[in-house]
Amino acid sequence: RASEAHVRLVPTHQELFDKSGMVISAVSADMAVSLAEASTPFLKKNHIYVDINATSPMTKEKIDAIIRPNASFVDCAVMGPVPTYKHKVPVSVSGSGAKAFTAIMSAYGMNITFMDAPAGSASASKMFRSIFMKGFVVLLLEMLTAAHKYHVEDDVLMSVKETLTAGPLLEVVNGLIGRGVIHSERRAHEMDEVIATLEALNVDGTMSKATKAKLRWCTQLGLKAHFKGVPPKDYHEIFKAIAETR
Repeated sequence: RASEAHVRLVPTHQELFDKSGMVISAVSADMAVSLAEASTPFLKKNHIYVDINATSPMTKEKIDAIIRPNASFVDCAVMGPVPTYKHKVPVSVSGSGAKAFTAIMSAYGMNITFMDAPAGSASASKMFRSIFMKGFVVLLLEMLTAAHKYHVEDDVLMSVKETLTAGPLLEVVNGLIGRGVIHSERRAHEMDEVIATLEALNVDGTMSKATKAKLRWCTQLGLKAHFKGVPPKDYHEIFKAIAETR
């Protein structure tokens, strides 16, 4: 396979680093730190060490601390499916070597978002995006599985589309989250009915139960009282409120 891809394999770290200006760590996440540690004896100041593994931002910060005394480090986060986009898959990069990496690799057609930020920032963006992307998929699955019991899945999906496309993204997000934290108590009670319905239909309600728990969390923080019953216009206000109510 290496021969078909015109890739030359080398037997040692020493030879790899001697003949490469940029080294990309693309292994399983549990090997990322140990590989960085094993690489340090061979690093030079002109090297760019790129970690493209799907790890936590804290792990990327740890690897940065290992690599940066000897070379430039790039925290590279893959933001989409590689089989779909191949080398043009969107990636975000941060860290001391991110600017140089962007300049070099953009010439090969890579779709790179440069973040003028420390290592860990790119992976944080990926990690927190996953909360929505992975959660959204299984939330859709739970909703549509239940809706199919009454053969209304297409109707429900169109209703969701109308809500999500009612305006620009930030406008929709501000409205949904702002109203959500204000009306969390009432909505938590409504989720009791949703959960009971799912149980009656013998549909797994994992996501609905989690929704109820998160709504109760909002209620316990007292966000409705904090905002005096008026939804905040900017969702950023909620972060400050959470810190204050805690």
